[in-house]
Amino acid sequence: MHRLRVALCCALVFFCRSAPALAQSSAHLGAGLSGVVFAEGGNQPISNASVRLCSDGHSSFQEVLTGDSGEFSFAGLSPGRYTLQILATGFVPLDQSINLSSTVERGHSVFLKPARPAEQPPLSPSISAHELSMPESARELVASGKQKFYGQKNLQEGLKDFQSAVAKAPNYYEAYHQIGLVYLSLKNLPDAEKNLRKSVELSHGGFPDADIALGSLLADHGDPAGGERLLRRGLELYSRSWIGQYELAVIELSRGNLEKACQLARKAESLAPAQPLPHRMLAILYLKEKNYPELLEELDAFIAIEPDSPAGLRAKELRAQTQKALDAATPPSDVAVNKPH
Repeated sequence: MHRLRVALCCALVFFCRSAPALAQSSAHLGAGLSGVVFAEGGNQPISNASVRLCSDGHSSFQEVLTGDSGEFSFAGLSPGRYTLQILATGFVPLDQSINLSSTVERGHSVFLKPARPAEQPPLSPSISAHELSMPESARELVASGKQKFYGQKNLQEGLKDFQSAVAKAPNYYEAYHQIGLVYLSLKNLPDAEKNLRKSVELSHGGFPDADIALGSLLADHGDPAGGERLLRRGLELYSRSWIGQYELAVIELSRGNLEKACQLARKAESLAPAQPLPHRMLAILYLKEKNYPELLEELDAFIAIEPDSPAGLRAKELRAQTQKALDAATPPSDVAVNKPH
């Protein structure tokens, strides 16, 4: 069993080092789609919307409900043409054609029109009241920026719209948050931090999205203590942020607090089962705990999401090594006991 652990540790080190590619690589062979459903005009995410992915012939293929932040995700797809069918109470149904290449497409935004003004979805009290107080022209710019940034993946044009929004409304902290996210995507960390700090400052700590985004940035780039404070404050306001739970799990793992890290990673996984990072974290933790059956389950979950990415291919190798080593380490008596009659 000692040899099993040494072999798996070496394999998992490679798996962990290659995992960042799953968030950045666009040269995979597997296809997938993830994004967010928004209410048009109000720019608020729509939870519990039905998102159905159909083949080009409109036969139902996969169906999911959006989470609290309006997010949806499909994995393990073959490249080709699909139709997204989105249904939400109070909104006009939408069919949208999607042409998936051999990559995992992220950040796809869908904007639904309200069926009637009276049927606008309820907005988050702490955010909607402030956002509704912003000039309509500034809110329109933020809506346009989101469509360009998330939907069209045109970072520079989206950035221009967000910057125009704060020029019209200097206290528009939601727009500063979006500016920070664009700069993160551009890997411009100083400007990302500057704008996320501005969002936190203007919101007086009342906007969890900014706290969690800035906390994650600081925790990953040299200020873990400051990052942790912001992450915990953000999670006090919005405990259902999977990325906030995940980032705290990373911090606890770095301290050697495996039990706490595992609790946080499981919470992140329950909030976002289609996200690969919590599964990767749990795989690391289960290996450290020598819990190989759970390790196999998390590798299976990771592979289902990222089957053909570099990290996914390495996870397949690790899974095969784990299963082979476990089979070889099983005593003959155990095999006899467990053999079906």
